[in-house]
Amino acid sequence: MPEIPVSPPGASLEDLAPAKINLCLHVTGRRADGYHLLDSLVVFADSDAADRIAVAPSDTDRFCVNGPEASGLESDNSAGNLVTTARDWLRAQSDTASPVALTLDKNLPVASGIGGGSADAGATLRLLARLWSAEAAIGADRSEAICNALGADIAMCVHGGPLRVRGIGERLDPVAGLPALPALLVNPRVAVATPSAFAALQDRDNTPVPAMPDGGFADIGALADWLSAGTRNDLASPARQLVPAIDDVLGALRSSGALMARMSGSGATCFGLFTTRKQAVDAAETMAGARPDWWIRATILNADTPVRNRAEQGDAHVEA
Repeated sequence: MPEIPVSPPGASLEDLAPAKINLCLHVTGRRADGYHLLDSLVVFADSDAADRIAVAPSDTDRFCVNGPEASGLESDNSAGNLVTTARDWLRAQSDTASPVALTLDKNLPVASGIGGGSADAGATLRLLARLWSAEAAIGADRSEAICNALGADIAMCVHGGPLRVRGIGERLDPVAGLPALPALLVNPRVAVATPSAFAALQDRDNTPVPAMPDGGFADIGALADWLSAGTRNDLASPARQLVPAIDDVLGALRSSGALMARMSGSGATCFGLFTTRKQAVDAAETMAGARPDWWIRATILNADTPVRNRAEQGDAHVEA
């Protein structure tokens, strides 16, 4: 779980809510209650593709949304926003839950397959757990309760890091051996409702993610080759039927020199992996000139791990 700095009483706490990227997403079954069983390799973006959450003590509960992607989200305390839902759920687990002011700086597009709302809820839980001394309520043994109460993506977003995610999202296993991944995230500005993508899925009993090589991957190219050869996103086909523009995004990423390109989650955001960050940034600038109507972000996935690739790394830290 990401560390949150200790702040003096009354001070605001802040945390990133980074984009969640499914490097692969296999649908392996469906429970009797309708929840789908998944097997996924998940990583998170750096601060270039992230929302931000701030929390501070208040005389009454408050919630404010700002930022470039705030349109369509409610700045109030009504049910339905995952930030306030997460606040209310954690309050029920705590005996010391005082009123708080929550501020969401929204930079990730809504309903885009990168877990924006879930990431916001995860960051909210981390911050409030520290403020309310309720860390035990979001510990590793609480993942199933979090998923059942708040949503399948939220437990993974609470804990972060590279993960193998199974079940409905409650089985979280840290993954070693993944390099940092220069990437380009692209969304065609078309929302995809996750239930619609699952409803259009024809086969719900598919093979799980194969075993990763012993010792991990020598470099980014090796990971891209492994992902392309033996893994998939089972929601890509139904999502592409719902939103044909996904094919345009995938084509643009492949044409830009990505080692591989794939849709994340239920779409419509797609990612391309690159050898260096400079390549990702250059591709982002070129694509933004051609498609100013798309949401485009260069980022580093799994940024806490050193970049390993076959090229020189002197340009790996170029800022977007």
